[in-house]
Amino acid sequence: MHFVMNLKFVKLLRHGATLSAFGLIVLFSNCESALSDIEITDPSLLQTHFVVERALLNDGIILNSLHTTIFDKNLASVELKNGHVKVNGQQMSITEILNISTYYIPGATVNLNTDYVFEMVLANGDTHTGTVRTPEKTFTSVTVPPNSTVDSDLTVSWSDVYVHDDLIISLNLTSPAGTVPGATFNLTPEQMQAGSFVIPKSNFATPAGITSVTITLTGANYGTIDQEFRSGSSAISRMRVEKKVVFN
Repeated sequence: MHFVMNLKFVKLLRHGATLSAFGLIVLFSNCESALSDIEITDPSLLQTHFVVERALLNDGIILNSLHTTIFDKNLASVELKNGHVKVNGQQMSITEILNISTYYIPGATVNLNTDYVFEMVLANGDTHTGTVRTPEKTFTSVTVPPNSTVDSDLTVSWSDVYVHDDLIISLNLTSPAGTVPGATFNLTPEQMQAGSFVIPKSNFATPAGITSVTITLTGANYGTIDQEFRSGSSAISRMRVEKKVVFN
């Protein structure tokens, strides 16, 4: 079971990296923090990320995730000694993903228009919280052409328009050499409400021989988090849809 859950989390965390410092943390956090060996009572030592996430992948699979990651000042991963994390009253399990200790709810369900309250209980029994509300709507229909050419602009459109705190369109480009990240577009409120966005063809010029692009539309809402945590901490809700375009 843990192996299956880990694969799902890896997909979620990799796709979510464009929206926070998590992408850099994955790259640079390759060891367990020394703080994991001591009982922590000071939340200012901990950069904490509470995350609610729902993703519709290109293959139709829907992934839901409620997870928490904790880091020290050097972005090394922290596992709480004699402490734990809860969300909406349910204690989270812990596993390791990409060398990062991750607290999660197995088989999580993420609902719309719902408050998620995370509670970190430290070794001295003190509780520090973060809260985020999921949006009233998510994207029920994201449309891209299934086929295109590298010398054509691409239009992405979506239904159930909702103004998120952030709405990001990110690209992953596949060629015979492999898959690499492409451009990222952070939309304005006006662009969110327009319900469509044109990706200029210049974004498909490199690498050579691009065969396809995976387009990910991610809406993010930010919540509140205990100010006693280390700077950079966050509570975030992400709703994401992934679509693939094959180039002729």
